[in-house]
Amino acid sequence: MATTTRKEETYSDFKSNIDPHPIRRDLVKITNADAITRSVRSILLTNQYERFGQPEFGAGLQHYLFENVSRTTEGLIRDAIIQAIGNYEPRANIIEVYVSARPDDNAYAATVVFSVVSRLDPVTLNVLLERIR
Repeated sequence: MATTTRKEETYSDFKSNIDPHPIRRDLVKITNADAITRSVRSILLTNQYERFGQPEFGAGLQHYLFENVSRTTEGLIRDAIIQAIGNYEPRANIIEVYVSARPDDNAYAATVVFSVVSRLDPVTLNVLLERIR
């Protein structure tokens, strides 16, 4: 009887600073959950029309930071996060998104809990959305 082994799927990206490895002199890559976490963070912190050639890319959360602090704005941010990740990161399955206002800091704290496709363990990403001065 022949047995088959299932090869674990690996996702990889290059680090954003694109510095070469000090010994091997090639580009350093990040894999699996680290790569997807970095991608999700990039999506959340990017606004539309910020990327050349991809004007629709990003969650566009910056404009919500100038709205009045309310439960409605928290819900709008949550919906924008879910939609952006669904559109631009197919390797992530969203489990839950929490958004809470921090009115004293003029910011919102967002927690995204997701799992990597083909894996069960959840990954938690915390992002502070604040106005840039």
